[in-house]
Amino acid sequence: MRKLFLVLLISLPSLLYSQQKNNPLYTISGKIIDVSTKLPIEDATIIFKSLDSSQINSGGITNQRGKFSIEVVQGDYIATVEFLSYKTKNLNISSISKDLNIGTIELEIDTEFLAEIEIIGEKSTIAYKQNKVIYTVGKDISSNGGVATDILNNIPAVSVDPNGEISLRGFDTPTVLINGKTSSLSKADALKTIPASSIEKIEVLTNPGAKYRASATGIINIILNKQKDEGLNASITTAGGYRDYYGGMLTLNHKTQKVNFYTNASYFHRNPIKFASYENEYFENGNTISFLNEYSENNSKDNGFTSTVGADFYVSNRATLSTKVNYTNISNKGLTITTSDIFDQSQTAVSTNLREHNGNFDDEIFEFIVDYEQLFEKEGQKLTAYYMHTNDNEVYTNVITNSNISFTTEDYIEDNMLKNNEISVDFTSPVGASSAFTVGYLGVFGEVPFEFTGTVGDNFINFSENINAGFVEFENESDKFYIGIGLRTEFSDYKINYQTLNTTLNKTFNDFFPSTYLEFSLSDSKALSLAYNRSIVRPVYSQLQPFEQRFSETSTYRGNPDLDPVYVDAATLTYMYYGNNLTLSSSLFFNRYNDYSQLVTYETGTQIDGINKLLRTYDNLGKVDYYGVSLTTILKASKMLNFTANANIYNFDQTGIFEIVNDANQPITIDYTQANLNGSFSLLTQIKIPNLFNFQTNVQHNLISEGPVSTRKAYTYANATITKDFLDNNASINLTVDDLFLSNKINRDRFDINYFSKSLTQNKYRTIILSFTYRFNQSKKDRKINFDKKEVNPNY
Repeated sequence: MRKLFLVLLISLPSLLYSQQKNNPLYTISGKIIDVSTKLPIEDATIIFKSLDSSQINSGGITNQRGKFSIEVVQGDYIATVEFLSYKTKNLNISSISKDLNIGTIELEIDTEFLAEIEIIGEKSTIAYKQNKVIYTVGKDISSNGGVATDILNNIPAVSVDPNGEISLRGFDTPTVLINGKTSSLSKADALKTIPASSIEKIEVLTNPGAKYRASATGIINIILNKQKDEGLNASITTAGGYRDYYGGMLTLNHKTQKVNFYTNASYFHRNPIKFASYENEYFENGNTISFLNEYSENNSKDNGFTSTVGADFYVSNRATLSTKVNYTNISNKGLTITTSDIFDQSQTAVSTNLREHNGNFDDEIFEFIVDYEQLFEKEGQKLTAYYMHTNDNEVYTNVITNSNISFTTEDYIEDNMLKNNEISVDFTSPVGASSAFTVGYLGVFGEVPFEFTGTVGDNFINFSENINAGFVEFENESDKFYIGIGLRTEFSDYKINYQTLNTTLNKTFNDFFPSTYLEFSLSDSKALSLAYNRSIVRPVYSQLQPFEQRFSETSTYRGNPDLDPVYVDAATLTYMYYGNNLTLSSSLFFNRYNDYSQLVTYETGTQIDGINKLLRTYDNLGKVDYYGVSLTTILKASKMLNFTANANIYNFDQTGIFEIVNDANQPITIDYTQANLNGSFSLLTQIKIPNLFNFQTNVQHNLISEGPVSTRKAYTYANATITKDFLDNNASINLTVDDLFLSNKINRDRFDINYFSKSLTQNKYRTIILSFTYRFNQSKKDRKINFDKKEVNPNY
């Protein structure tokens, strides 16, 4: 009823005016979005006033997808766009004499106005934009006390296993970006140093376009916070918990009309303890010949510090220069004690061993980034560029001792120093009223000197990679249809100098990578889209290095210098429904991996007290077809209760045979040809009781996964968070329990013709964290206008 009244109110003058003047009517259309989130703004008001600004002649409001179409009488006007909490924007329209599509208009938050109003509502946690899912972290109740990986686990179709490995839709390993750039902070260890409260939003792309690197089969883009409030503001967070967990974060921000200065620093200490058990049985000609039982416990004392200092210089109304320095220091001191018992076929003890592995990991990361953005007089025309320099020094120090004198006692140091320079330039310009193109260049020039020194020998490798890439994208959007097409070309050169072997390996990968995204609006609340992209998974230096590394006395790893890249073709068909209280996204996806890179395990022919030694390596085997359905449902049951449910059901169809002759001159054949059904389910529940507390649970279930050489058992786990705001919403207290029932574990069976292995890996204790946050002159991140009520009147 309110919408109808508003439309009549701002349309009536137009109707009367047209009758009086009997002039022709023309249709003015376009789209209104948020300048930072790029999400559509519903119920924004478009107003056409007479030149003396005393009379409204025409107007209208945007629909749920931010689009509008208004009939305006021929004439001269002052045109504006308004919406509560946003700055009013004047449109570059003076005379109406034909139908006109003015394209996409971006509105900017009015921070001064926002600070004065009472916050009584909020937008959805998850939003869908062309070819991406946007997760607003401020809406996640667990964001106060967690880290980046905790938030990732709450995003539909994204999961993080107990080892910190991230997967997308159950299989793909996504490329993690920080503020749209590759970064050393994207590593699993570094992600655990990024406080969740420092993240503004996370973008997930399952079919990245041409502007992204061709090596990205999927993308998770973490956008860090940069305060928008004028003046000086700050926040401080302290946290502590079970077991042996404590840390804190400090943010400072000072913004004027000319400069925005910001800095943050965070520190954490934690002591995770994991255990693993293995029961192995070995065969020969179908008969049991020996057993190996092992139990390991890893006690790791982890410390992490990360800091950012940056500034945005507003050179002019259209030009911004930004500089930033990131510094991260990670230190892990771990002790792994493994008990090994070897038995013969009659379960009689043959030998035993107590293995102590003292492993220290130190990682120091320095990044320097310069960004530049130049807007032009033409609406939508923009030039962006950045330069990034990275130094990332990883040092692993290991000392291994064994009680059994026949086992190998060793110590070694692995030192990796990544030096990387990255340059990017993009230019975007509209074409007509409803189209735009973007062209860009990316140059990446890096090297990783690798040094391995120890009692078993020294290895020195120098790995360098140079990438020169260019892309072009074109998009066109009409009232019902959106099309985006792109083409990327990359020229990549690898050079690996095995100094110990006095040999050099050169690899060159040059190719084209097309992409396309089509979306058709069936109505204001329904849409159908189709996405396709081609990508490449290049081998990294750890997969190529030919030196053997020991996991245990009976298990080692060696890279494959002949490993080829994997080419991926991916397509997704999606149906979207946007309701007032229900949002539904259902997708059918198909990915084909050609020359799939498989991690294989085979017997070397060497025996340790009757136990066959195993070697792990990579090899290109056939292809993999990975296809299935992904369904996400967001239900706003009431103002206090929200549900986000996700289901992924997929089939992993692999073909390929691994063949090799081992060190004992025995032929080894492993057939990986098999298809298996897999899947996962998650339910995120949020209960928000105004003036009392907010509560959130996340329950995830993973189906059994049956592969050609292993089976991972099904498992279910849950997390819970409760938070309370007080002191006029300037302070928050947050309690988070991770892995409520200690059920987040990997229970796997591995099998071959000559062995069967049962393994179990999980955390020994659940994590319980209590955090406190206080904000100084800073609006709470998740404050929003009452978007449910939407009783907004334009400022006539």
